[in-house]
Amino acid sequence: MIAPAKPHNEAERTQVLQDLGLIYSPSEPRFDRITRLAMRHFDVSACLVSLVYKEIQWFKSVQGLNACSTDRELSFCGHAILHNETMVVENALLDPRFMDNPLVLDAPRLRFYAGQPLKDPFGVVLGTLCIMDGAPRAFSQEDRQDLQDFARLVEIEIAKNHEESVVSRFIGGLSESQRVLLIDPVVGSWNRRGFEALVDKELEFAKGQGEPLALLKVTLQSYDAVLARFGQERMVDFSKFTAGLIRDTLPESASLGSWGPQAFVAVLPHVEKSALDRVAEQLKKNFQTYALHSHGAQTFVDVDVACVAFDKDALPASSAAALDALK
Repeated sequence: MIAPAKPHNEAERTQVLQDLGLIYSPSEPRFDRITRLAMRHFDVSACLVSLVYKEIQWFKSVQGLNACSTDRELSFCGHAILHNETMVVENALLDPRFMDNPLVLDAPRLRFYAGQPLKDPFGVVLGTLCIMDGAPRAFSQEDRQDLQDFARLVEIEIAKNHEESVVSRFIGGLSESQRVLLIDPVVGSWNRRGFEALVDKELEFAKGQGEPLALLKVTLQSYDAVLARFGQERMVDFSKFTAGLIRDTLPESASLGSWGPQAFVAVLPHVEKSALDRVAEQLKKNFQTYALHSHGAQTFVDVDVACVAFDKDALPASSAAALDALK
């Protein structure tokens, strides 16, 4: 295995990624939509928005893999960011850089890889949009162009990242070591501690602006049945599926938190009771429509949705008080 070299502008890259606040931050639907579409378009087993940072690659969006990050030394993307053009590995077993890589010899047993470098508006390469598969394959010039087009959509979203919001200010006020402790590493959402801290910030902002705020809780009624059918080793698929479906249904301004293995919670700024009820109903419909697929099997997930909307004149004093209203 050949470990990737560091780009000549590594210090600049590191600073840009720190300023963007994308590392150790929650998954977002705006990136997930692109990776899902790209994975379907190319018919591959995995697609990532991978940001290469210090000694890791952080997956800002991940489809098909059960991880939020991996070591940079093992990464294909660490090699891809050294070039401006698409890097294609049609068969990793024939490539001296990767033939004895643990990601090739062991799970997920990668064979095919294609990565398009992602740049900030000033041309600094941050990472890649990459697709991967367990079978070797050819990759045409048209395929390369399509991957470049998908990558451009990711770059447009990255360029929007400086837009001010409660979440961006919250993340910007945290150190990397603090952010690591506030993210659920399985599903890429806020963990309980992080979510409570964010709700306190959202409440503070709502009070200052005189705006309503809503909370929503999704309890997975079929958790035990899914566990019995699929087994513990596949429950990561279950958690990622449910988190992704909830994120896709919520408004863009909403934030999702993991609330133990059987529940998720969300905070919805600016949302009043009537709009909240519509979101809750849509969530129930989506869980009745879309099935969880895992290793060739599928099942529908039964959920219970509870929600509460706080009028601008009746906002709770703290996240603890707000979350108590969901019980």
